[in-house]
Amino acid sequence: MNATISLKLFDITQQFIKDKDKAREFVAKIEETIDDKFNTERQGLASKIDLFEVESRINKTIYIVGLIQFIAIVGSVLAIVNFMVK
Repeated sequence: MNATISLKLFDITQQFIKDKDKAREFVAKIEETIDDKFNTERQGLASKIDLFEVESRINKTIYIVGLIQFIAIVGSVLAIVNFMVK
């Protein structure tokens, strides 16, 4: 939470809580709660490195599947040609 929002929140809180120390403590607890919640939620998000790793694995898998299909097609054509020759 940035300083501007903290100050606005402190001003609003002072309307209800007249003691400045208690108002600061209340705002600090709210900031702490928000920061904790943000850090908890952030753990579930993917970073650029995570996305790059997933993309690399997908590209590698697509390449391997394509290579296997090519080998299967060549093997099938060779089997058909071999069968026709005999």
